[in-house]
Formats: sequence, C-alpha cells, structure tokens
Amino acid sequence: MTASTLPAPPAPPGRAPGAAPPADRGAPAGSGWAARAVGAADHDAVLAFFTEPDFHFRTPWPDTRPEWELLALLDEDTRLLTLDGEPGLYAVEENGAAHACHVVLHLRLTAALPPAAWAAAYAEVIRALRWRREVIRLAVVVGSYDERGLAAARLAGFTEEGELPGLVVREARRGGQVFFSRIWEPAS
Repeated sequence: MTASTLPAPPAPPGRAPGAAPPADRGAPAGSGWAARAVGAADHDAVLAFFTEPDFHFRTPWPDTRPEWELLALLDEDTRLLTLDGEPGLYAVEENGAAHACHVVLHLRLTAALPPAAWAAAYAEVIRALRWRREVIRLAVVVGSYDERGLAAARLAGFTEEGELPGLVVREARRGGQVFFSRIWEPAS
C-alpha cells in the first residue's frame, strides 16, 4: 500500500497545491515526511493498512476487527503520515487534563518501513507537536507481542517504564502492554 492510492490532500489556504510548508513550521527540507487529517475519502486505503496482522494502531487485533470497529479508531485527531509515499497513522490523546501537558502518542507505520524510519517518524511527530504546544510528558504504549513496535520505541530513545502483563490474549497467549515515555522540563 502506498500513498499513491490515497487522495491528494487539499492545499492549505494561501499555499499552492504541492508547495512545501514554510521552513519554520514544516518538516525540514528533504525529510520526505507529510501528515494530514484522515478523511472519508481515505477510508478504503486506511482500512487496507489493518490487513497487516501487526498493524497495531489502537488495537491488538488489527486483522480480525470488522470495518465499523476499525473506522471507530480513526477519530478527528487521527493523522495520515507518509514517508516518501509509504503510509502510516498517528494520533495524540490528552492524558489527564488538557492543561497538564501530558499526552499519549499512537503511531503505526506499514511493514514496508524499517524501525529506523519509525524512529524518524516519532522524532518528526514529536517535533511538530512540541512546536504547537508545550509537552511535559509523552507516553507511548506498545503491546509486548509487537516486536516491530517495541524495536521502534527503543530505537527512538524512549525510556522504558515497565510492563503491565496479561492484558491481551493473542494467538492463545497472554500479552501485556509496555509503557515508554519521554519527559521535558516545564517551560514555566
């Protein structure tokens, strides 16, 4: 699955279609990263992501969920993320009160991208998020059964906080959730 099957995003107001964002606000020149909101026109392509048995975006069972359940995972904060045409998804959720500056990041790329690309995706999403708002604590939760997700979180340099075991049954075995984080000093 590549981004070529996804509809082209509309150009933001004041920017020509295909033009790069301003240098101080977008991805660095040549990074290849792009992100936009997931729209109804993207649903068929996005649903195809979940046919990968380990596309664990907000679910431990991506390839066994019905369509309506997968679409329910795509809320208004879900973004389509692409690296040189290879797609993935991410979303940021408040963890506690909105003013607390604590968030949970859900990120999943397709199997076509190696863990190093995942680490770069985490870096780009975090950079953009911190440009828009203050973040004190960012959490990432990965299933203990998710080898690619664990490798990516470790490669991205998150602090591994521990595992809550036995939360999920997959393939007749119990698995847990591994908690990772990154913490920054408050601005004030």
